[in-house]
Amino acid sequence: MKTQYSLIGPLFLAAMGQLALCLSQHLCHSGRKRRVFDGVLFLALLTLCAWYQTEAMEETSFSAILRIAVPAVLTLAFIHVAAGIFREYRESRETLTPASVKQALDNLGSGILFADETGRAVLVNRAMARLSYMLIGSYPQTLSELEAALSEPGRGVEKIEGVPLLYRFPEGHIWRFRTVPLTDPELPGFTQTTAEDMTELFETNVRLERDNAALRSAIAKMLDMTRRLTDLIPKQEALNLKIRIHDEIGASLIALSGLAKDGSQEDTDAQLRKLERALVPFGSERAVTPGTFESAQRQAAEMNVTLQFDGFVPSNEDMERLIATAALECVTNCVQHARGTHVWVKIAQQEGIYTVIITNDGSVPKAPVTEGGGLSSLRRNVERAGGEMRLSHIPRFTLILHLPERGPEI
Repeated sequence: MKTQYSLIGPLFLAAMGQLALCLSQHLCHSGRKRRVFDGVLFLALLTLCAWYQTEAMEETSFSAILRIAVPAVLTLAFIHVAAGIFREYRESRETLTPASVKQALDNLGSGILFADETGRAVLVNRAMARLSYMLIGSYPQTLSELEAALSEPGRGVEKIEGVPLLYRFPEGHIWRFRTVPLTDPELPGFTQTTAEDMTELFETNVRLERDNAALRSAIAKMLDMTRRLTDLIPKQEALNLKIRIHDEIGASLIALSGLAKDGSQEDTDAQLRKLERALVPFGSERAVTPGTFESAQRQAAEMNVTLQFDGFVPSNEDMERLIATAALECVTNCVQHARGTHVWVKIAQQEGIYTVIITNDGSVPKAPVTEGGGLSSLRRNVERAGGEMRLSHIPRFTLILHLPERGPEI
């Protein structure tokens, strides 16, 4: 009798296991025949359990066949339930079912709502349900209900002005809602509404807009500085022109003062022609400075000074013009201050650097040379070209330039 009572519990557990298998088959939409068979088997096990309990309570003696058959049926039932549950689990992992589709949609970070042709919500994933609760306070039943809440959001939801379909929710995230019709011929009239988290993209666009505004402001400042620099360039050119004219007129006047005492008429006429050329910028024509070594030598000769260039001739026209300008400045100073008649210019080139040394045969300065308008202008031009300028008065006047082979336009 104890053996009979001990089998009632396992029979009930086998029946419950069969019921769990039937529910799993129903959720996974297994084959109809399999569901019918397992349903019948569940009822049979439940019936056997009830009958066996009744007979045990009435203390009915079972035949030897029943005492063997019932444990065998019980064993087979447990094996069938275990095999069925394992089979359903494996098929659920390998087969696409409505349950697996719903589970996959719930795992998405974006919200999805599918509505039929009448607007009834037929599938809503977890993310869309959460957003709907914040919008309307309940699970969405129809698409029109969700659209009405989006047209006039409340409950702490804010519509982003100037950007359609964007909404800021109370937790701070920004979502974009969009509804599109499904194109599958088997689903006429069905629509898909999605909610995408645009928080990171929106904040990135805000930062980019802020950076672009700062960049536009910086560009405006640069353009303003460029316009001011453009205004300053003609002033600098005019200043350089005045300094050059001052030096040329000064040299001519010095030569004329000497010729007035003991010079010939031809020399006086030559100096007057030179003075006339120096005054051309004050007239209707514009002076042109060739800026070559040859033109510098001709201008030095007009001041009765021999200008001699020795060494490397730069291929860069800007450098040649700058060196020629420096040589003429030294010629003018030689005539005005040192009473010299010969100026030497030695040029060397090494590793992309021009080294220019300019000296004269005039009297040695008694003190360090003070830069005037001409030398100051020359220094600015040299430094603007990326070079360096030095002056020395011992043992004789010497001007030393270090210039880059390829410098900015002078």
